[in-house]
Amino acid sequence: MIVKILSSSAGFAGITYNTDKMSTNRGELMLVKNFGALQGLSELRPEDYRNYLKMVSATNKAVKKPQFHAAISAEGRTFDKDQLTVIAVEWLSKMGYAEQPYLVVFHKDTDNNHVHIVSTRVDRKGKKINSGFENIRALQNLNLVLGIDEQQNAEKAIANAKAYAFETKAQWMMILETQGYKIAEKDGRLQVIKFGKVQAQTDVTGVMERLGKSPEDEQRRSQVSALFYKYAAQYDTEAFIAYLQDKHGISVLLHAKEGKKPYGYSIIDHPFKAVYKGGHIMPLAALLSLKEESVQEPIKEEPQYLAYDSISHAGRRDFYKSLLRAAMYNYPDIRQGLHHTHIYIYLRDDRYYLIDRGDKAFIPLDELLDEKELQTVLQEFARSGELETEVNLQHYAIPVPVIAPSIDDEAINGRNRRRKKHPRTNSR
Repeated sequence: MIVKILSSSAGFAGITYNTDKMSTNRGELMLVKNFGALQGLSELRPEDYRNYLKMVSATNKAVKKPQFHAAISAEGRTFDKDQLTVIAVEWLSKMGYAEQPYLVVFHKDTDNNHVHIVSTRVDRKGKKINSGFENIRALQNLNLVLGIDEQQNAEKAIANAKAYAFETKAQWMMILETQGYKIAEKDGRLQVIKFGKVQAQTDVTGVMERLGKSPEDEQRRSQVSALFYKYAAQYDTEAFIAYLQDKHGISVLLHAKEGKKPYGYSIIDHPFKAVYKGGHIMPLAALLSLKEESVQEPIKEEPQYLAYDSISHAGRRDFYKSLLRAAMYNYPDIRQGLHHTHIYIYLRDDRYYLIDRGDKAFIPLDELLDEKELQTVLQEFARSGELETEVNLQHYAIPVPVIAPSIDDEAINGRNRRRKKHPRTNSR
């Protein structure tokens, strides 16, 4: 659950915003409190609420924008409108607004149930309600209402972070920073800070002792690399980073000094509890260049497959090698792995090909792998079933292999979708 303090205004625009929701059946008035004689009237207009709030606010001319407007939102439908209203009332009390005139309006027009609250920052004696560290107090007080223990949460976060595979102390600190904590080192202790307070501490030595790699690191690293190269062409940089977080639970943190371009980045793989140096997965220049490439239209003609030579398209060769490794080592058998990574192996004219229909590409396996790797892949494939032959390819005509060292496949087939989002930047 989250709480957000919204913008102030002089004319109580929040009343209009919420009553408009009500008039279009996207909102429901849940509670009207402390509006005096107005509450005895059967039908109130938006201007009645606005005028009352303006009247109370007029007792302190120094407060130019007296509107207090906040929203409390649940995840999905985990809390209904009545539960959210009870939470809002308790939260308002802790914020100092228990005796203030306020409205609580339930909104039902998004995927997350939430309520809006509108009040005035000026009390009936003309005194301004305390707004110091308001955003921090808002979340602290919501946690108190919900019975959330921040110190206990910080202790759990520390223990969870130590379960990750990381190579440096800075990487371990980043795991906690993605959860909203700040980390400070003092007297051999790492302080975990939130809301301006030290919530928990741990010994530096305890973190340093856990530096190293897990046995699964290289396999998963290959899988993450394959993921990056497969989907990067479909997005610009900001949208790609958001996609990785939303769909795969992978955080990308760009490292930059204030006002400067990023000089590096890190990857936190939360599902597999590992931290990687970004450059080991995809070069920084390649990641940042996604936003510079123009949006491409999907190719309309019949699919044509390009073979990549070992010099001009080394990055793409590594990409497909990573996909094959992921298919072999991360699934019960290679056929399941190929299915989930959307690549295929076919036999034609006594030669084996890897085909990626999504990228409209085919690569002879003997040009992609050395002899030992090729035999390993084919043995695994043979164990899991008969090879599909060209009889099954009647709808996928494969031309004579074309070596195209001067063609940029990403420029031809990439489909970047621009979105106005900003990636997380770490100043470390």
